[in-house]
Amino acid sequence: MRLSRSILLGLATLTLTSCGPSTVAQCNEFADIINQAQAFKNEFEAEIDSFTQQAQGAESLEDIQAAATQYISAVEQVVGSIDGMVTSLNQLALSDEQLSQYRSGYADIISGSAQELNGAGEAMKLVAEAESETDLSNVLEEFQNKANVAFTNLQTLSQNEATLVQDINSYCG
Repeated sequence: MRLSRSILLGLATLTLTSCGPSTVAQCNEFADIINQAQAFKNEFEAEIDSFTQQAQGAESLEDIQAAATQYISAVEQVVGSIDGMVTSLNQLALSDEQLSQYRSGYADIISGSAQELNGAGEAMKLVAEAESETDLSNVLEEFQNKANVAFTNLQTLSQNEATLVQDINSYCG
């Protein structure tokens, strides 16, 4: 009887240890991809700071349009980075079921962020495409409403992301 238990335990241990990449290795690969997000968030925030300074110093419609174009470009760049990150996440081989669920949740959150950023970029296009100061005045309310919705949704997504990253960190220990 003892021999049977020993063999069973030995087989169970062998099976568990030979199932492919360890959870730790999978956590590390997942963390590498998540850390990419922080890098391009920092770049995006720097671009937004530059946009804000440029917009605050605007003295003409052309200055405002130049700032808006800079913002749109920054949004397009970060959305491209997010799309690449989602692709990397989806290509990540995760045999750990919990990590796979975390990946799906994280991909949903950052895809939602890309969608909201696109919405903010579309709102900014209203400003960039204004042909006169009168046109600009006419689109400002629509711009502000669209931008506010996008930024509110981005804040919620950012909070959800922070919570999920905490959960991932707790799980991966």
